[in-house]
Amino acid sequence: MMLRLLKLSGLIAVILLFHSDWRLVKAQTHEDISGFLQQGQDCYKRGDLTGAALEFENVLMLDRQNFAARVWLTQVYIDLKALEKARKILREASLQAPDHPRVIELQKMLGGIKTPVSMLNIDPVKTETLSLIGSGTRLRRYGLVIPEAKVASDSSERDLLVFDDIEITSEKPREPDLELETYFGKESGPLAEVFTTLDRSGLNPALDLYFTKMFADPALGAIDDKGLLTRADQVYSARFKVDPDNLETRYYFAALQYMNGMYPYAEELFATIRKAPGEYASRMAPFISGIDKWREQENTRVAMLKQAEEERLAREAMEKEEEERYKREELARSNRRRRTDNVASGSQPATPEGAAQGLHGEGYDLYKRGKLDEALEKYAAALEQHGENPELNYHMGLAWTDKGLAGDSAAFERAISSFQRVISLVPDSKLAKDAQAMIRDIDSAKKTLGE
Repeated sequence: MMLRLLKLSGLIAVILLFHSDWRLVKAQTHEDISGFLQQGQDCYKRGDLTGAALEFENVLMLDRQNFAARVWLTQVYIDLKALEKARKILREASLQAPDHPRVIELQKMLGGIKTPVSMLNIDPVKTETLSLIGSGTRLRRYGLVIPEAKVASDSSERDLLVFDDIEITSEKPREPDLELETYFGKESGPLAEVFTTLDRSGLNPALDLYFTKMFADPALGAIDDKGLLTRADQVYSARFKVDPDNLETRYYFAALQYMNGMYPYAEELFATIRKAPGEYASRMAPFISGIDKWREQENTRVAMLKQAEEERLAREAMEKEEEERYKREELARSNRRRRTDNVASGSQPATPEGAAQGLHGEGYDLYKRGKLDEALEKYAAALEQHGENPELNYHMGLAWTDKGLAGDSAAFERAISSFQRVISLVPDSKLAKDAQAMIRDIDSAKKTLGE
């Protein structure tokens, strides 16, 4: 009797222990689901799409029917441009709650899905059960990396689902499998093929197609690429830092710099590939052609800027020289006036040079006022005092030239004599070059006047 009581007590203890462990596993599963959901949302808010996808996939490993995880994972896949995956997850969510506002919103984002009325009465639990019958496994789509004991299996998981207006019928014959792919809209627009290629074949084929389209029609650059170049730049920037000598990495990184308008950097990157292009010889040809055209235009632009700068400097130098010349002339006139005043007042003895400078200044003032004859008289008087002054002879030549242009043909010869005198006095000076130029101008004027 005692032995039977002991066996019964032990059995009760085992049952209680098992029941306690079961409740613990169940509670722990709910805690894990809530934790993964929260962590996934936090990752999404931080912009960590890969981390968010991992967290929501963990939820679906524990609870394949979790509506919230399906909705969030659909959004993440859309942002990652993994549209095929997004459509698959959204189909499952639409079976649970086809009229849910979030499902409808995601369907619009993916191009729209027409949900047949017959779908409204499908039991999601029964649908999954039927799909597993005869498969020989209890594994869900993502596999079970979490212990089997932690997979929720009771009906309380409905607390985490949002069925809202779903009508559940228990004894309805199974509907035929629906071809839900036909209800999703396809990509449209000039870059639709690029996005489809990205979704089905991956980043590199999508980039190759994008590059081909851009070179065929550069106007497509104004169309939204849905973050394709930004994502590709992030991928290949990281790869280039790790292994810059990898030919594939260097090619795509250089191509992306070209597409982003970084032509000098792209030229530098392609320069290394051009030495041994391998399989990328034909693919990089349009980039090299574009870079060569840009370089030609850049060289032309730089040459024009250089020429404009040289012309500006020449003008400034000429203006500065003219200003200095004017200052010298003003200083000379001031000195002549001061000497003339000193001679008139008897404060210093008169000299031929001083007298000549005074007469020169008076003659130049008369010349500027257009009084040529009076100016020539002053110049002649000054030359009598100091005939070796080259500036005085030059001004005499200018006055005779103006007389010749006014109709006195004999004045041209006198002007030439004055300019030749300047050349003989200071042959290597700028004044001598100006005198030579005046002689050439006089010869041209004489030919024009028919002399």
